[in-house]
This record gives sequence, C-alpha cells and structure tokens, in this order.
Amino acid sequence: MTTKMNRKGISNVVATIILIAVAIALAVAVAVWVFGLAGSASKTATLQVQAVGLNNVSSAAASGSGTANLVLLVSNPSSSGIGINGFTLGSLSCVFSQPLQIPAGTQGAQINIILNIAKGNFTGVSAVYLNGASQTSLKPECSGYQAAQVGIQYSGYITTVSGQTYPFTVTASS
Repeated sequence: MTTKMNRKGISNVVATIILIAVAIALAVAVAVWVFGLAGSASKTATLQVQAVGLNNVSSAAASGSGTANLVLLVSNPSSSGIGINGFTLGSLSCVFSQPLQIPAGTQGAQINIILNIAKGNFTGVSAVYLNGASQTSLKPECSGYQAAQVGIQYSGYITTVSGQTYPFTVTASS
C-alpha cells in the first residue's frame, strides 16, 4: 500500500508579498539610520571666523604700554546659538566670565577685542565689543603674554562653550 503525502508550500503570491514586505522594512530601517546620522551632523553648531586685523600695535609697543585692537568677523550659519568662552592669541589666553553669545543665522558679526599692552607685550583685555556694543559683563581673565610687534603674524583661536576651537591668523599693524 502506497501512501501519498500531500506536500504543499506557500504559494508564489504569498512568497512574493513576504519578500516585498521584508525589503520595505529594510529600506525604512536604512533610511532612518542614514537620516538620523545626517540630522545629528547638521545640528552641530559651527562658527566661521575671519581675522580682519590687529591694529594700533606700533604706537602702544613703542611707548611700552597702551592698547591694540583685535578685530574678528564671525558667522554662525547653524540653527542654534553659539557661546564663545574665550580666545588665545599666541601665548596669551583669555577666558570670559560668561559666554559671548553669537545667535543662530548670524552673518559677519564684528568682535572687537581691546588688548592691553604692557612692557611691549599683549597682557590682557580691557574691553570686548560685539557689533559696536560693549560687552561689559564678560570680564575676561587672561594668563600668559605675547610680544607685541608690527608685521608679525599671530596664530590664535576662539573657544566655544562646547569646547570646539576655531583657528585664525592675523598680522599686527600700526
């Protein structure tokens, strides 16, 4: 006596529907992963810093004391505000008592930093201006010093609250 086994699998239509559903689920998972990475990268705040000049160095350095004017242009194309914690110019490092706020979408904001010169060296900051407005609440505290000489190219950087640094170079002029 022979017994016939009835073997039935899933139909071609059902198999096709399952394969399409799995492919769509994988595509959605990949899209969520990719756009999640891109979304977090685009939220990272970034500054654009350009040194315009370091002026009035010769008269202050020649007399041994006075002030010089460091002018920086900053842009913040990101969608969130950025706080600047301080800056470094050569061996002079200054930290602000509270962050200098650069709003989201700012283009070409001018920061004027009035540097003190004593004994021919940059030694500290007497004032900070943002677009012409005095930032009296910043109260910079500085350490170190840097020789103040006309014609010298200085390297520096701005430090943000998040710890990112943005380099700049500037040449001292009279």
